[in-house]
Amino acid sequence: MAPLGLVAGSGSLPRIVCETARKRGRAVVAVAFQQESADALEGMAEVHLCGLGQADKVINVFKNAGAAEVVLIGKIEKVSVFQNLKFDLRAVKMMGRLLQKDDRSIMTAIIEELEGEGITVAKQTDWLPALIPQQGVLGKIAPSGTMAEEFTRAAALCRDLAGKEIGQTIIVKDGVVLAVEAVEGTDAAIRRGCELGGKGALMVKSSRPDQDLRYDIPSVGMRTVQLLAEYGAAALAVEAGAW
Repeated sequence: MAPLGLVAGSGSLPRIVCETARKRGRAVVAVAFQQESADALEGMAEVHLCGLGQADKVINVFKNAGAAEVVLIGKIEKVSVFQNLKFDLRAVKMMGRLLQKDDRSIMTAIIEELEGEGITVAKQTDWLPALIPQQGVLGKIAPSGTMAEEFTRAAALCRDLAGKEIGQTIIVKDGVVLAVEAVEGTDAAIRRGCELGGKGALMVKSSRPDQDLRYDIPSVGMRTVQLLAEYGAAALAVEAGAW
């Protein structure tokens, strides 16, 4: 079988994709943009370290390996798009075609560039089957009726904001929105919201109405849960079945 291509950001998800691929009899050829991300995949994939602006090199890694299917997964900081990156000619042309540099525009351009070379971008959920949350209580304590009502209101607001490309996380307490995730990311929103509202704040994370599962699933990891506990948050709600 042809190897699976992997564009690996930081975090644990690239390793889980590699484990899933191994179970399915697929080798993995990966591109990482940071040494830490590359080291995390040692022994699990053939890893190539590339610059974030080296679009031509990234595509050639997959073409030379015969990888016709690629998974894009792992965290790449949003602020990196504003840093002084060294773009190759392909990346310059790709970015030059963009009227906006929001997440969706950049990722759509990357996918179009890959698919223009005959490389299919797979849904992330196809390679993370065990991590998709289902409806119900995931912890040991069920939310109270009041908390459940607040989660319902907050989830509708969060989904609306996500659809406007603002962010996919909000922190609320007693009907007040304390923080909305923007370019700084989820952790910073948690800190800001919990510092403003004190103990007992709630976090809600939602998908976009038209979430593109090829490049973006709203993820919650142990670091998020630990940070909420550290700041005295009361609970966390994520959207079931939409990821």
